[in-house]
Amino acid sequence: MAYLKKNERYNAILETAMKIITQEGIAAITARRIAHDANIAVGQIHHHFKSVGQLKAEALAKVTENLITKAQQTHQNESIINQITNIISPIEGEIGSVMRRLWNEAVFLAERDPDIKLAYKQSIQEWHKATTKLIGQAKQQQLITTRNCSELAWQLIALSCGFDSLAVIEEFRFDIDTIKKHIIKIICQKE
Repeated sequence: MAYLKKNERYNAILETAMKIITQEGIAAITARRIAHDANIAVGQIHHHFKSVGQLKAEALAKVTENLITKAQQTHQNESIINQITNIISPIEGEIGSVMRRLWNEAVFLAERDPDIKLAYKQSIQEWHKATTKLIGQAKQQQLITTRNCSELAWQLIALSCGFDSLAVIEEFRFDIDTIKKHIIKIICQKE
């Protein structure tokens, strides 16, 4: 790797970790693997991150942040209700399979790794924050009636996580239209 400024080196390491996470999973990240793929010395990783665990956690958080941003941008011109269903609905296709595998791995690793646990928590909080904001906009436009936007967001996230967990078994996978019907039913229920 050519000489890079400190922040550029940090970003190169993080981007390499993000690429590995999405392609092979969190456990595939090792200092040697990052050093090899980023064409840097192993010591550079430890110069920028207190541990490989911290690097894994930051990469997981960044991948999640990018996913939420992409979902918001993709659907920003749609109705608020569609934006809510799309941010909650499990992602389809190859990226959906990758993210499902990544989340399942993160849940497993969070039990043993405090850095991953923190990143997982922060990722869920970001998802909750984005969902709560959309629900608040829908409430303000009088499209839904809820006393508590945050609580409704947690219900929807729990529903999505449940569908994702079921999707591990192919016979239990629901089509996206069925999932969206369940989401809309919860959003539009009267309190």
